[in-house]
Amino acid sequence: MRVETIFGAVVLSCAVSVSAAATSIENPAPECKQGCAPFNHNQSNNEQAGSETNVKKVTVIAGRTPNHFTDLNSAKSLVSPTRQTIEPANILDLLTKVPGVAENGQAGLFQVYSIRGLSRHRVLTYISDIPLKAERRAGVATSFVHPLLFDYAEVSRGPASTLYQSGSLGGVVKLSPAYFNHNVLSVDYQTQGNRNNQIYGTGGDDWSVAVARQFSNKSEDPVGNELNSGYEQYSGSFIKQWRMASVDYEWMLMMSEGDDIGRSSTQYPDRLVIVPNEEHLLSQFSAKGDDWRAAVYLHPNKLNTLTVRPEQRENDVTNESKDYGFHVENAWFVNKLEGLWGVDGFMRSNINAYETELSLIDNSLTSTQSLNGATERELAVFATLNSYWGDTKWQFGTRLLNNRQTNPGFAATEDDAITGFVGISTPLNPNWIFTANLGTGIRFATVSERYFVGTTGRGEVIGNPDLETERSVSMDFGVRYGDQSKQFIFNLYRQKVSDYIERIEVSPGVLTYNNLTDGLIYGAEFDADFALNDQWRLGFGGMWVKGQDDDENTLSDIPANRMQTRIQYQIDDWSIDGAVQYRFSKDKVGSGERQTPAAWVGELAFNKQLGNGLNMSLFVDNLFDEQYYSSSDDIAPLAEGRSFGVKFTKVW
Repeated sequence: MRVETIFGAVVLSCAVSVSAAATSIENPAPECKQGCAPFNHNQSNNEQAGSETNVKKVTVIAGRTPNHFTDLNSAKSLVSPTRQTIEPANILDLLTKVPGVAENGQAGLFQVYSIRGLSRHRVLTYISDIPLKAERRAGVATSFVHPLLFDYAEVSRGPASTLYQSGSLGGVVKLSPAYFNHNVLSVDYQTQGNRNNQIYGTGGDDWSVAVARQFSNKSEDPVGNELNSGYEQYSGSFIKQWRMASVDYEWMLMMSEGDDIGRSSTQYPDRLVIVPNEEHLLSQFSAKGDDWRAAVYLHPNKLNTLTVRPEQRENDVTNESKDYGFHVENAWFVNKLEGLWGVDGFMRSNINAYETELSLIDNSLTSTQSLNGATERELAVFATLNSYWGDTKWQFGTRLLNNRQTNPGFAATEDDAITGFVGISTPLNPNWIFTANLGTGIRFATVSERYFVGTTGRGEVIGNPDLETERSVSMDFGVRYGDQSKQFIFNLYRQKVSDYIERIEVSPGVLTYNNLTDGLIYGAEFDADFALNDQWRLGFGGMWVKGQDDDENTLSDIPANRMQTRIQYQIDDWSIDGAVQYRFSKDKVGSGERQTPAAWVGELAFNKQLGNGLNMSLFVDNLFDEQYYSSSDDIAPLAEGRSFGVKFTKVW
């Protein structure tokens, strides 16, 4: 499959792929394994073994980043939920297949991720052009939508604040909604938590609709301890396309509602934290001409969290906001020069955080509201320029930003910033390419970090309205190799973050935020994939990262180093896939963290095409029933124990 980008649009068409690994160096997405064809919505008839459906090429208007932004960066990957050893239960499971990306914070459905040692609000996630922002202190979780409602995730590592909104110091994840132009039904079951998922999608040449359900009871760790990990979620998508007067239009709608979502931690059952309700509505209207694209979007969201301390008190906290914005970009070409300019606007209104506390001792009720109609507005203009010196391509760009935040009872906070980047790529020979990038980044403190006061799953939090803006300077050097049978990428990076915002404990169970002087993060990552012959494929990947402040104290959110290998054997209508990851021990930890031991984590799957568009998959997660922690968060519990599963997919 080939993924072509035309001024932000995505054209998916059939071609020979050169990778079945977790990552993709160039625009091609990894080749589909047997059994994933039902969700490979734009494959040819030959690629869809067992399917008699004629699948036509589909253009998704609000898709990937323009080539102007990314073609010099070797640290960019495409990952698809249908092309993994085990199809992911959520987006986090998918993203952690990319070197440099790791779990962060507490375990469970609300666990977030880090990119190159930066997490929480230092990484950005987009659904199409819609940035996901929230007043959750740990950062934004992407778990509220079934992963099979997305075709793929594009992961760009390294600072991208020049190209995107503030807050993308570590990198950016862009999720592309799946377009169903034929009938698909998928059902699966796992032994852990009696977890089961169902998704149905259908559509035509100019429309697509899908609905999904996800359910799990509480699961267990390898020792047999119960984990507060149950949930029930419903999500869906609708896409409509049309063309008028040489302009392509698209309306995308995604909805999600979750109930009784457990927040897993070592404090359970002494402290029970659940999300009784989570609601999202994302709507985007896009238009694309020959050399321009524009989009407007809306994202109202609501999250209700209940914290129960048995025989003491119950704290019920609701966070909500109405997010909306626009994006306009225009490409231009003059002689040997080409570039892109555009305007972004992002607004959050009616940001509310209200809390009720019920005493279980005397039944008294107390209500507070720390965010009461707070607002945030960010406006930006950006431009890029690129051309060639012989075989060497160069590129630079800049972005000017203005951010303003308000909350009743406080003076408005307003700040301006400018970011920039410069990069080159030069071929060393027909197969090897060298890349070098230098960029600056920016992150404004969030409304919650400044103004929120109240109860969280971790403890009491007090905002700091005097926080300074984080700024960064980053360097990245990479090499990549590619031919028809193998791929290899390797990157070295170094990033200096000034006024690093750290969560600190001011007294037992009470947290606030403060600016460190500086933070330094550096590391390396690699990924390789080899097609040994028509049946065997082998892959390797790994990451090493270190972070410390000026006093050589370890920064929080730095993940344990890890190495992984992938192997696939495929013949006729069946395949076996396996993956093993070694997580090194982590002895040096930051604030709110603990040491974690080394661990081997494995997974195995058997896929069989049964004919008439029906596919079966049998799989095992946590193959070795390893006792390990998915992150070094000091209240993260052990990961789930071994889980067996089965999945059936039907396409017609």
